[in-house]
Amino acid sequence: MPQSIQRIIGLVAALGLLVSLCTFTVSENELAVRSQFREIVGTGYTAGLHFKWPIDTVRKFERRIVSQSFEGETFLTSENRGLIVDYYVKWRIKDAGRYSQAFGVDTGAAGQRLADIVKDGIKNAVAQRTLQEIVSAERTAFTGDMFDRASKSVESLGLELIDARVQKIGLPPDVESRVYASMQQLQPSGASAARRRRERGAAHPCRG
Repeated sequence: MPQSIQRIIGLVAALGLLVSLCTFTVSENELAVRSQFREIVGTGYTAGLHFKWPIDTVRKFERRIVSQSFEGETFLTSENRGLIVDYYVKWRIKDAGRYSQAFGVDTGAAGQRLADIVKDGIKNAVAQRTLQEIVSAERTAFTGDMFDRASKSVESLGLELIDARVQKIGLPPDVESRVYASMQQLQPSGASAARRRRERGAAHPCRG
C-alpha cells in the first residue's frame, strides 16, 4: 500500500478518535452532566450533539418516571394507635447536576431517600389526627400537605416528585383481631334481641 494512502488512513483514524474524545450525544430521553476532575462544568444539555474537552467526563441519566410501592409501614395516630399504611411514590430526575452531586449514579439511593422523606411526611400527618379523622376523611385530605412539603424537600436533590398517594390503611393484626372478637361478641346479643321481639309479637298477635 502506498505511503500516501497509509498517511490518509492514519489521519482519518486520528481525526475520528479526536471527534469521539471531543463530542457526545444526548437523546430526548436523557439528561447529561459534564465534569472535569469531579467538578461539574456543564448541565442542561438538549437532545443532540455536544462538544467537550478530551479530559471531560460525561454522565447520562434517564428522564423516565420511576414508580415505587411501599407496604406495611406502621404509623401512630394522635391517640397513639397504630396504623398499617401502604403507599407509593412516582418521581424523576429534574436537575441532573444536583442529582449527580447527591447520589452519583445510584438510582436506588435516590429512591430510598425520597421514600424516607415521604414516609416522614405521612408520619407527621397521621400523628396530628385521630383514627376516626383518618378513616372518615379523604386520603388526599391528610396527604396533600405531605406532598407539598416533600416536593420542596427533594428539589435540592435534583428530584421531582410526580405523585405520592396512600393506597391502603389498615389496623395492626393484634388490634384487628380484638375488633373482630368484639364484633363476634355483639352478634349473639343482637340475635337474642331480635328473637325476643319475635316472641313478643307472637304472644300479642294483631287482631282485625
